[in-house]
Amino acid sequence: MSIVLLSAVLSTACATGTNKIYDEEIKHAITMITTELASRHDEVICWEPKNGSGGWLTKYYGGTTALTTLALVSAGQSINNPAVRTSLQFLEEIGTPSTYVLATRTSIWAMMPERCKKNLKKDTKLIIETMGLRAGSWGNYAHPPSTRSSASPLNREFGMIALREAERNGERVPKKCWIALANATLLTQQRNGGWSYEQGSSRGKATSNMTVAALNCLLGVDEMQGDKLSKNDAARVHHSIEQAIAWLNKYAKTSKNVGGTTLMSYLYGLERAAMSCGLSEINNRNWFQDGARAVIETHCGVRKAKGSTVNLAFALLFLSRGRIPIALCELATDKGIVDPIRTSEKIAARVSRHIERTLTWQLVTNDDHIETWLSAPYLFIQNINAIPKDKSKLQQYLDSGGLIVMLGSKKDFKTFSSIASTICPNIEPKKISPSHWSLSLINKIRSVNISAWHDGVRDRVLVIRESPNMLKSLKSKVSQVLVNISCGVAELGRWKPRVEKPLSTQSKKTLFVAEHDGNWALELHGLHRWKVKTKPIEEISTNNLVLVGGLHEHEATENLAEQIVRVASSGATVLVESIGGQHNFAAKLQELMEKNQNLTFNTDIQFQHLIGQRGWTIFSRTPTDPPTRARVNGGDIVIVNFDIRNALLHQTAWGVHGYDSKTAVQLIEMLLCD
Repeated sequence: MSIVLLSAVLSTACATGTNKIYDEEIKHAITMITTELASRHDEVICWEPKNGSGGWLTKYYGGTTALTTLALVSAGQSINNPAVRTSLQFLEEIGTPSTYVLATRTSIWAMMPERCKKNLKKDTKLIIETMGLRAGSWGNYAHPPSTRSSASPLNREFGMIALREAERNGERVPKKCWIALANATLLTQQRNGGWSYEQGSSRGKATSNMTVAALNCLLGVDEMQGDKLSKNDAARVHHSIEQAIAWLNKYAKTSKNVGGTTLMSYLYGLERAAMSCGLSEINNRNWFQDGARAVIETHCGVRKAKGSTVNLAFALLFLSRGRIPIALCELATDKGIVDPIRTSEKIAARVSRHIERTLTWQLVTNDDHIETWLSAPYLFIQNINAIPKDKSKLQQYLDSGGLIVMLGSKKDFKTFSSIASTICPNIEPKKISPSHWSLSLINKIRSVNISAWHDGVRDRVLVIRESPNMLKSLKSKVSQVLVNISCGVAELGRWKPRVEKPLSTQSKKTLFVAEHDGNWALELHGLHRWKVKTKPIEEISTNNLVLVGGLHEHEATENLAEQIVRVASSGATVLVESIGGQHNFAAKLQELMEKNQNLTFNTDIQFQHLIGQRGWTIFSRTPTDPPTRARVNGGDIVIVNFDIRNALLHQTAWGVHGYDSKTAVQLIEMLLCD
């Protein structure tokens, strides 16, 4: 069986004034909805409507319970929760489920522990048996539709999701099922790239809901069968996906369902499609922000959640899945073009599998804001054409705390290396050793050629000499390297939520950064949360906070120690740090001042609550001793023999020793207010 396509189909075819919603509000909404759903549970009928219902999902026995159970488990509720446990037994006992119930139940079994997977095997077999290959879909119950035009596109979407979850969890799904799904979806796509409920290439008006449902089907086919399709068939699927994305970017609304079912069920499908494509925006709107706002405004009251159980379940699925962290951003030429290798998707999936936590990925272009690039721990580049001629934005990204990882073989590796040297002009690249964290942190790997551009504090660019095609194998060396990099740069678990609230500061005072003969100018970007001035230390005379930073012990000279004492004597508070935290710049200066200036440094109880640490610090079990303070006439000298300013970038990085971002801000705020 091969994919067919009507020639007619192939031949043609966020900025707002509203306040941004952050993760704390989303978590609060999740808690509120979860609490409300739990309160509606009945020990006998679970979440089934007591007086019946004519809704498109609730009219099927078990439909409300299946969806609500899936939503609660997806939101982190334990399968040992009494309401969830009762519902699982209730669903298991439904002998002749509708397609909606069967598909949703299959997705639930896929999330269960191994001991529960017998139900997954049983339902996978049933959903395969009840599929109509000619229609590429399912009927409402066991009898499949006889034609494509009589098939429900939502049945097809729910069925596809079930098959994909089953195959992801080791169940065998015949290729003919995926081909049937592809054929039915391709043949019903309209010339403009959308789909209608009428299931014809020229019948009915394309709507957002039906287009999202069909797009999800093709994305499932591409994920499960993309590597196994012929070159022509894969190209047809990718072309259709690109047409669908173009349609959504022209017509779709992200806070309103234009045609179809309810808004919440539409958002559920939209989230799946957007995340499978790595999209942060649809039709120039941030789909998650708009959707989350719609959920909160519609369903979250002052004290409790409101709305139908089905809508609340869809809303909970949207919020809990949509907020998952972004493992990597990939720099692309166009967000609407399909990567046939699905490189970033595979990286995110393999890291997710390793850490047993779901992560996603995101496409970015040169037109996006730096803040969008920084929404993941690193920027991944595999396409040389994605790199702009003006490299200043890449440099700005690095200065803001980002890491760039480039992947290419032979010629591309050489070109990427040249670009890395351009954006890191004062850094000498080095071929990394087997002890480097990218080759040793989790997986021990040898014989992979990686060059690093390290600025003395952190790696800014890593260039890997391997072909992206090697990612087809789970056990490939490059796959293991990228798991190391992804986990390391995220500091072994410090993944940002999709919409993390920025660090807030209060002080309006000016912070002075002292220039000296050493490495004083590293990682300055994070300091601009406050008013900042840089001056040679010899010219500083102020009663404000003065920051003195350096890397190595040899930079800590007697002259610099004398100048620090002089500045403090004028009434200033001088904070001395070892940038990056891997060397003893600050400790050496303290030693010199104790020896030559007869100063005494003591631990100050004021700093005892500062305990937040970086991931590397915890992993290596290297202590962050409390800051010490010495009084000098009208001023103070505070010694911190680890990093402060890299933490202020509010980006994770491997190999930096010191305070985490929140604690570093607290310290600076305390000293500015002294």
